[in-house]
Amino acid sequence: MIIKIMLIWYLLLVSAGFLSTSTVAYYSDQKQAHGSLTIGTWKSEESEQQKEETEKEIERAKENGEEQEIQSESGEHTNE
Repeated sequence: MIIKIMLIWYLLLVSAGFLSTSTVAYYSDQKQAHGSLTIGTWKSEESEQQKEETEKEIERAKENGEEQEIQSESGEHTNE
């Protein structure tokens, strides 16, 4: 009878030890991906120069367009 009680007590202690300790199990799911990912973009000096030249051309075109409008308006007024 004492052996049975000691066996039950031992099983309870071992079971409590297993239930209260942490596990080293982990979940891992992997999939193969295909494609590319752009992290960042850098501007080159050439692209900066092209951008500046384009902006200057736009400004010139606006100025020339406004001047042409003024000239055409003044021309209309002088003809009348």
